[in-house]
Amino acid sequence: MSNDLAVSMGFIIGSTRRIILRELNAAFIEHNIPLTIEQYIFLHTLNRLRGEITQQDMANLICKDKSAVLRTIDVLEEQGLVQRHNDGSDRRKKTLTITDKCEKILDEVSEIEKQTMDRLKAGISIEDYEAMVRVMNQIQENANNK
Repeated sequence: MSNDLAVSMGFIIGSTRRIILRELNAAFIEHNIPLTIEQYIFLHTLNRLRGEITQQDMANLICKDKSAVLRTIDVLEEQGLVQRHNDGSDRRKKTLTITDKCEKILDEVSEIEKQTMDRLKAGISIEDYEAMVRVMNQIQENANNK
């Protein structure tokens, strides 16, 4: 394998990401889930952290600029899915938490995502899937430790 691997790997990962997001978006629409994919990624990340996180930390985690994150927060807060709280040690900082309403939606979305991903993973062995996850995690680790 030559340098073509690096080029094709980026293309394959990018196109696979777009396909997965397209399929998830279609499933959300089919099941009347009131979230965009970007909102879901935001809420899923916030939920996974299970605690309060600052707006800036969230921007760093989802690789978005702070103004894009603030617009997302405004929409999600208006929908009653997230809450902003003043940071006790720095009044300029705001921390975020999900609401009970959000937890219910995420529970529903979790099942929809599982069904969608099970369909997309059809024909892939457990060993191949686990190897892919290890490789993707290593790529992320390498990128974060540069």
